[in-house]
Amino acid sequence: MDDRTIARTQARMIRAAISDAGLGVRELWGEYRRSGGEVDELEVDAYLHHALHLVPRHRDSLARVTNRMVPDARVPCSRDLRPIDGMSET
Repeated sequence: MDDRTIARTQARMIRAAISDAGLGVRELWGEYRRSGGEVDELEVDAYLHHALHLVPRHRDSLARVTNRMVPDARVPCSRDLRPIDGMSET
């Protein structure tokens, strides 16, 4: 999987998890900021709707925050979605 595909997959999973939990972008962003996040709320919202690409460290922070806020969420970090070196992508 390339980085853009990984980003879209993470965004889709985050969006689904917070929506299923009855949370919004503002709650996610607030917790993300409290945990040291650097991206503003509008950028997080744009990322979750595939309108902005975030680098892996910001995406992974959002994934970890989502997993803390939504106990049943299992949003993977970007490295967990990358193919293993030496193996072909299918």
